[in-house]
Amino acid sequence: KQWYQRRVAITAGGNSGGVLTAAALGLPLIAPFGNAANTLTAVFIWWLVYFGPGDVVFKAYKFKPLQMLMITARETRRCKKILDAVNVAAAVANGRWIVLVLVGALGGCSGKFLQATEQSLRKHTSDISKSEFLQISFVTKASLVISTVYVLIKADVVSLTVPQGLFLCSAALVAVNLSMVLAGLPDPFHPIANATWRVVSIASKGPDAEKQGEKKDNKKEDNKKEKSTD
Repeated sequence: KQWYQRRVAITAGGNSGGVLTAAALGLPLIAPFGNAANTLTAVFIWWLVYFGPGDVVFKAYKFKPLQMLMITARETRRCKKILDAVNVAAAVANGRWIVLVLVGALGGCSGKFLQATEQSLRKHTSDISKSEFLQISFVTKASLVISTVYVLIKADVVSLTVPQGLFLCSAALVAVNLSMVLAGLPDPFHPIANATWRVVSIASKGPDAEKQGEKKDNKKEDNKKEKSTD
């Protein structure tokens, strides 16, 4: 049964951006499956993975130049999906810039949400400790930034054309992904995320929590001094 389940999952994954965008905007959910290119691409990938001769897909993916080419195609398509989601949201909620940014980001990182849902269904668990809401991935952060850039271009805040913005965002996303995959560089958003969560935690706990933290640090220093004197 696994090959058939993966067939459904891959087909849904190929159209996940359109499905989640339609759900967020109250549009028909079946409409994204009318894209013949996405559906045929998903079927072809599924056939290669499960019925390809001699595990040709896995062996070919280990070839670095081909891996770089696939990463380039994937991230370029992601940027195009974000732009399409922003355009669809603009047709429904034009002028509501926050909605446009969130829907555009959802169009780019929809695969991550679908993957977490699929794993929960297959494992028969409701554990969301590794979901995108608690552990935001690089894909979600990058999709949010790129969606913001597209919205700023549509609002004439940034003096770029849409093709120029698409090219710059695609080039930046491909470069960062290649550096992370091939060179092992860390997530560039990690320092910003740590600083943001620290500010949010301090703000949610209030100034008293910060003072208690300072008192604990002072006690630790006093204990170290006492041990050193002994």
